[in-house]
Order: sequence, then structure tokens, then C-alpha cells
Amino acid sequence: MTIEKFKLFIRASRPFSLTASVIPVILGGILALKEPNFNLGYFILSVIAIIFLQSSVNLLNDHDDFINKVDTKDSHSSSGVVVEGLLTLKEVYKSGILLLIVGCLIGLYLAYNVGIVILILGIAGALCGYFYTGRPLKLKYRGLGTPLVFIIFGPLMTLGGYYLQMQKFTMQSFLISIPTALLTTAILHANDIRDIKHDKKAGIKTLSISIGHKKAQKVYLSLIVLSYIFLIIIIILKYIPYISLICLITVSAATKNINKLRIAKDSSDYIAELDKESGKLQGQFGILLILSLLLSYIL
Repeated sequence: MTIEKFKLFIRASRPFSLTASVIPVILGGILALKEPNFNLGYFILSVIAIIFLQSSVNLLNDHDDFINKVDTKDSHSSSGVVVEGLLTLKEVYKSGILLLIVGCLIGLYLAYNVGIVILILGIAGALCGYFYTGRPLKLKYRGLGTPLVFIIFGPLMTLGGYYLQMQKFTMQSFLISIPTALLTTAILHANDIRDIKHDKKAGIKTLSISIGHKKAQKVYLSLIVLSYIFLIIIIILKYIPYISLICLITVSAATKNINKLRIAKDSSDYIAELDKESGKLQGQFGILLILSLLLSYIL
């Protein structure tokens, strides 16, 4: 494989989106960092596994969206490697399956060492990832993408990351997953708003199509605002330290995204990068939240 082709596979894996899965897993692990039985090896393996699994989902999503005529030269939603003829469908599918297998093997190793709960969470996540656009369920095309993303990239991953270390669930590990889950859901929702016209032509159903453009804008606003409100609530309730207020630094970026969507009205070109900008917001917020937890252990 040439370096140029390798770069194409990296592009297809959409590295900008990986914070959506890496941050919740790290959050779960960091909550257990101060405990004596924290296992650094398991923590590192869980992060590697989730990177492989999400990259797999992104590749398979490109494959399935092209087959189902959701991705075309006029759409913005894919990495573009298949639409532009840079990689073949077979290459994208095989690489997606390979990454899925590697991610699952790491997950099986962790489940063997930790227990059946990790196996159950892993299977649930892998199946939802594969059938997100894969046949026969095609969950994304049935309007189930938004709730699935919230659950998988929120509670499921953070609780899994915490359980991997502590072999139990806590209210703290559940609640801390919500703000980033809301922001991650906003990434998908921004993508769906931008693609309303195109997705309608493709005959698929999304939340944005079901409720219309104006209401979809309000949902995006709600997802962003609620993430900050929920952050403040769990700080007040002392589930996370006051230093986590540092996450409010990202409010300016959040406001910029909201205003961009408001000004765009129904122009998909104006918000072509809104999903990536929403991804940056989620990444910045998540990193600051992780740093605040680490600082609270030191200070």
C-alpha cells in the first residue's frame, strides 16, 4: 500500500469525528483513575478498541450510503473517497470489516478478563454500529440515528469505560456522560439538517426531515444549551468538581455554531462544515472536562 492510498483510508475513517467516541471512554476511565485498582493497560486498550470500532463504522457508513444512493457528488455527508472514485466500494468495505474485527477482538480480550457486562456492552455497541447503516436494519435511514448516537456515545461508552476499571456502575459515571452525549448528538443533527433536501431525495428518514427545518434548528439549539445547563447542574450537585466550570470557555464557539445555523436558514452550503465545527466543540468541551477531573485529583 502506498502512502497516498493509506492517507485515503485515514480520510475515510474521518479522524475529526473520533473525539465523539474517545472522549466518553476516557471520561469513564478517568473517573476511576484515583482508585488503587485502576488498570492502565485496560484503559489504553479500551481507547484503541473504540478508535478501531468508530473508524470501522465510518468506513462502513461510506460504503452503505453510496450503495443506498444517499452519498452522491452533490452531498456533503461522506468522506468522499468512494464518490470521487479514490477508493473502491470493495476496498472501503473490507477495511471497515477488518477494523471491526480488530476492535471486537480487543473487546473480547477485555471481556474475558473483566466479565460478561463488558461483553454485553461491547456487543450492543458493535451491533448498533454495524446496523447503523447496514442491512437489514438500516437504523439511520429509519430516523433512529439521533437517539442511538446519544445512547451509544454517551452513557454506554462512559459507563463501559468506568465499569472496565471498577466492575460497577455509579450515578456519577452516568451523569457525567450526558453533557458530551448532547454535544455528540448535535454533530449528527447538524449533519442531518444540512442534508435535509438531499436525504429527502434519497428517500431516507431522519429526525430533521420528520420535524422540518425550523424545528430541527430548535433541536440543535436545545442540544447545545442543555449540555451547558446539565454541566452546571452536576457541578452544583457535586458530582464533578467546580473547576469543571472551565468547560464554559467553549460557550463562544457554541454561540458561533448556533448563529451560523440561524443565519443559514435553509442553505446547506453555508453550513457545509457545521458538523465538523460541532465536532470541534464537542472535542474542546470534552478535553476540558477531562482536564478538570485530572486537576481536581492534584489540587
